[in-house]
Amino acid sequence: MSLVALAVLSTMHYEGDITSDGGDYADVPFVVPDGSVECQVAHTDGSDSVILDWGVWSPEGFRGWGGGLTDDAIIGVDQSSRGYLPGPITAGTWTLSIGKALLPTGTAHYSVDVTCRDNATLPVLPKAAYTPIVMSPDRRWYRGDFHVHSSESGDASASLQDNVDLAHMRGLDFINASDHNTISQHALIAAQQPSWPILVMRSSEITTYSGHANGVGIHDYVDHRLGYNGRTMTNIFDDVAMQGGALIVNHPATDLGTNCLGCAWKHMDDVPWDEAAGMEMITAGYDLGESIFTPIVIGMWDQLEDAGHRIAAVGGSDDHSGAVQGGVDPSEVGSPCTLVLADNLGEAAIVDALLHHRTTVQLRGPSDPFVELTMKTSDGSDAEVGDDVDGVATAKMSVHVTSGDGTFIQIIRDGEMIEQIDVSGDDFTGTYEDNTTGDHRYRVELKDDGAHRLVITSHIYAHGLTGAAGGGCSSGGGAAGGLLPALALLLRRRRRIASRV
Repeated sequence: MSLVALAVLSTMHYEGDITSDGGDYADVPFVVPDGSVECQVAHTDGSDSVILDWGVWSPEGFRGWGGGLTDDAIIGVDQSSRGYLPGPITAGTWTLSIGKALLPTGTAHYSVDVTCRDNATLPVLPKAAYTPIVMSPDRRWYRGDFHVHSSESGDASASLQDNVDLAHMRGLDFINASDHNTISQHALIAAQQPSWPILVMRSSEITTYSGHANGVGIHDYVDHRLGYNGRTMTNIFDDVAMQGGALIVNHPATDLGTNCLGCAWKHMDDVPWDEAAGMEMITAGYDLGESIFTPIVIGMWDQLEDAGHRIAAVGGSDDHSGAVQGGVDPSEVGSPCTLVLADNLGEAAIVDALLHHRTTVQLRGPSDPFVELTMKTSDGSDAEVGDDVDGVATAKMSVHVTSGDGTFIQIIRDGEMIEQIDVSGDDFTGTYEDNTTGDHRYRVELKDDGAHRLVITSHIYAHGLTGAAGGGCSSGGGAAGGLLPALALLLRRRRRIASRV
């Protein structure tokens, strides 16, 4: 019997002060000796009130980001700790990047110990190169969650398997693995995808101190360090677009101060919005989100749409635990749920549908009513959300709702409600003709009897409307039931909901 000796090649200690001056990131270089198979970085910020983020770069580039995780970072040839990438350990100067997440007094003291060894200490997990997979060939609406964290995020506890199990149990078709500022989850996903009943998409939540965004369908790390070497949010948008990904702005109205660092979006006026695909209408828990944050987000959404940008409505649970555990208003995978009209159930098709704004959000989850908005084109076919309609005099809309008895539809034109239709029965179709002129965008909200939003669709865009005589709404293919009763009901409903929206 032989024992393998674990040789420590080098042990280095670094410490110093960091101040809020000079940008949000500071570098600490360290030397990795030849023959290293694994390096361990132990770090501390020395204070309960200070929050420092931590990441590592090799001479070749990014090797991982642990954020505020206090665990040691271990980087090895075949396996690294969560949030970090395995691979060759090149001898030379590496860099520990420290993010100044929270410095209440404007200063902090860090202490770092780096140990490099000629043998590995971590068990090797199954990993694989990404191979595209199509889990269903059909063009239809697929249910998913675009904002899910696994333990590859420094602040999350759920495993990828936990997330898959919960999503499958709740009837989802896909989830988007949006771990913070890393792609370490991608190889783990590729190894396990053949055994999973749902699609797990590659992504990363690009988490900055002035806004968070998901890069859906990306394959490489996107540098999140704003201000570092002149890095801007525009650079982030550009990098996601160059990878063929779809960028979603996450929880843009969630301004919770130090309880959610950088969560609120601070870049309404300095980014190329034409490179953005979507925006979260609601994030995490429904009770607080729908009443407090969603109205603010809709205002931001309409501001962008008014300026000519097209942004898909998206929802994300931001689940970090794989289930409902703690938090002020916790949520679980699938709550909210985003419906995506895609050509198939594959990553490329979901990304393409998102880029074409073919989405609808069920704000509470996949058991919410299903809502589908269509509009007649000049040849009599049906345009879908995300489409343009040209050459028609009147915007002729149809709204199909299933499992929505007792709710009501609101048709929204250019951010303003123009019609309301009561839903009766569990398989209902309401129609409306908007006899207006010009270019307009239309979407639908479904609300319950308390005027709470349940479903939000993305837009259909109609151009060059010239108006026509007649119009109005009907339900189930029949008459509206008489003008005066309908008008009285409509006015009563509008007065009732005016104080709630």
